[in-house]
Amino acid sequence: MGELFRFQDVHGEDSERVYSFTLSAGEIRLLQLASKAEKDTLIDYAVGETLCTEGRIEITQGERRRNSNAPAHGLDERRRTTEPVPVTWQPIGQSRAGRVGWVAGNGGLISNLKIWENITLPLWYHTKRDVAETERSVVYWLEKLGMEPESFAEFMAAPPFRLVPWQRKQAGLLRVLVQMPRVLVIDAVLFEDVSARQVSRWIKALEDFSAQERAVLVLADKATMLPLQKIE
Repeated sequence: MGELFRFQDVHGEDSERVYSFTLSAGEIRLLQLASKAEKDTLIDYAVGETLCTEGRIEITQGERRRNSNAPAHGLDERRRTTEPVPVTWQPIGQSRAGRVGWVAGNGGLISNLKIWENITLPLWYHTKRDVAETERSVVYWLEKLGMEPESFAEFMAAPPFRLVPWQRKQAGLLRVLVQMPRVLVIDAVLFEDVSARQVSRWIKALEDFSAQERAVLVLADKATMLPLQKIE
């Protein structure tokens, strides 16, 4: 699958390590960092919140294909090609809003909004979705995250303070999944103090997400048992 996202010679603050790697569609990768400060810095860089002090973080503009109706020349004159044109990279700070999504370690919910509002308002801000389409997407991802259908309505109508911490984390993950960004950045704290069974369901949901021509980057500041391929 095609490349989507890359770090090129990125240097975190107060760190001697330089990061260079590429994420392709279909990948879920784990980047383990030396400290929380370094992790927070690289999250800010990855989502475009702040500019890198050194190096570049880039995202593709999307694969384009040659115009099949364009005049052919030379050896290609007897065939019309649909070969992909090399992708174009752009700095993350110049990319369209919503192409990179992120999930905070605690879910990152707004406390005075119900779960439904926390999920739909960012979605409708970044993309044009009607209510029926939104409902289908929410139901799809709730099922992937392992929630029973009879619990959907109560969960979505609840304010964050009525949920236990792992449910708030799940709501934060759901909020970004329904937005379907090209690249999803996750603070690994999201998976802490969550049952192994629930983590397994979330990982499976992320595998489904990445299989839809997306990529996931998880950043941690300590050793983790998450079953993810580590970026060396």
